[in-house]
Amino acid sequence: MATTSRAFTARQPYADVIVLGTKRCENRSRPIPRAAVGASILIHAAQQSHSSGVTAAGLEGHAWPDTRGADLAIKSLTNA
Repeated sequence: MATTSRAFTARQPYADVIVLGTKRCENRSRPIPRAAVGASILIHAAQQSHSSGVTAAGLEGHAWPDTRGADLAIKSLTNA
C-alpha cells in the first residue's frame, strides 16, 4: 500500500531554522491550509542558498554545516 507524504523545500539557512524551530518571521501571503495543520511534513533543504546571502551566523549568531539538497527532518505544521 502506497503512502502519501507532504514535503516542503526551503533554501538555506531558512530550512535549518525551520527545523530548529527558531524562524522568527513568516512571509507567506496565505495561511497554511486548515487540513494541513497538525500534519507531518518533510522539511527539505534546497540545492541553492537564499539569494539574499543571509547566513546561519547572521540569523542565529552561530554557524553550523551548510546542508543542501537533503531531507532534514519531519515536523508537524502549526498555524502559529
